[in-house]
Amino acid sequence: MENQEKLAFSIREEMVQSNLKGMRIVAWTLMYVSVIISLIHYGEVFFVKAERAMVPVYIAIHIAMFYIDVAVLLFIREKRIHITPVNIQKYERLVVVYIYTIMLLITAISVLDVYFFRHAALYEVILIIICTVFALPLRKIVWIILLSASAIIVSAYMSAGISSENIKIILPMSLLIPIGVMIQYQTYKVRKQIHTQHILLNEEMTKTKRLSELLAIKNNELAEQALKDSLTNLPNRRAFNQKLNKIGQQLYQTQPLTVIMIDIDCFKKFNDYYGHLQGDAAIVKVASLLEEIAGKYNAFVARWGGEEFVMISQHTHKVAEPVCEEILEEIRQLNIPHLQSTIAQQVTVSIGMCQAKIAKYEHLQTCCELADQALYLAKQNGRNNYFCKMAIFDEEANASI
Repeated sequence: MENQEKLAFSIREEMVQSNLKGMRIVAWTLMYVSVIISLIHYGEVFFVKAERAMVPVYIAIHIAMFYIDVAVLLFIREKRIHITPVNIQKYERLVVVYIYTIMLLITAISVLDVYFFRHAALYEVILIIICTVFALPLRKIVWIILLSASAIIVSAYMSAGISSENIKIILPMSLLIPIGVMIQYQTYKVRKQIHTQHILLNEEMTKTKRLSELLAIKNNELAEQALKDSLTNLPNRRAFNQKLNKIGQQLYQTQPLTVIMIDIDCFKKFNDYYGHLQGDAAIVKVASLLEEIAGKYNAFVARWGGEEFVMISQHTHKVAEPVCEEILEEIRQLNIPHLQSTIAQQVTVSIGMCQAKIAKYEHLQTCCELADQALYLAKQNGRNNYFCKMAIFDEEANASI
């Protein structure tokens, strides 16, 4: 029900907007007509003596029309119009009052023209303009048409009774008024249909846009999830590979690079003894600490897989060794019990590090391989320590260690 009321108001709003624009069009037209006719009337030399007596009345009516139209153009401006459910009825009444006022003034002129000069041309022209420009329910405009037409017919009858001259007035009006009414009805009906379709189309486009935005958000969320490790919420191996690709694309000159591989010592024994739930909890704690340290040194850390992590930094080599020492110490400070460890009574890690100055994407892959080799050597040397490999790249050889 609420949607139907909203749609009904939107249609009314569009119709009112259209009619207010129509008011400006008619106002400009009638201002021009009023000025031209007033100038003609001022040139009394064009009129016979009987006509000259009516000139002040004509001019007074046209001046009134002129100022009414000026007021419309001054106050009915598109930027100033703000239609709401509270004031929409006021704007609807304004349109109807304007039409009635103009029709009454034109009827007054036409009555004089019919009575004295046997023609109602101005009335017929303005009637067609109003019926064509404005889109109103027929019940709102038919009364002024009937009233004005009756006044003109009575004026014709009082002027010359039933005569051939009055037939020339009444016959065109008898044809024109039904045509005007039909035009008015069709104008209202067609514009209402157009506005309705326009509003419904806009609503569908808005819904489609919202769905597209929602779909884009969901796709972004899925893309982010695809790059996140579900347990630790760290970037996963795929995200790490993307990071390598990004670094490779930005290699315009030789840059320092440090790759650090981190492995939790004796983790299989930890799982076997404490269970996988405790194992997952230990991984999460280590991951959280590594993320904190990576943020401190503006490095990138990811879960490599299982109990292994990888950290990559583009800072100078002087930072690398302090980072490794801090990781070792902070992991020990976590005091996660590990009674099955052959190294210590708490969880510890082994670290393999590769330091290099790289200039090609291939150098990145080599650094990762060397860091993995260094990790193996750290384990061979008793675990709970780090081992570093330096890679020197030149144009002829991939790396010398």
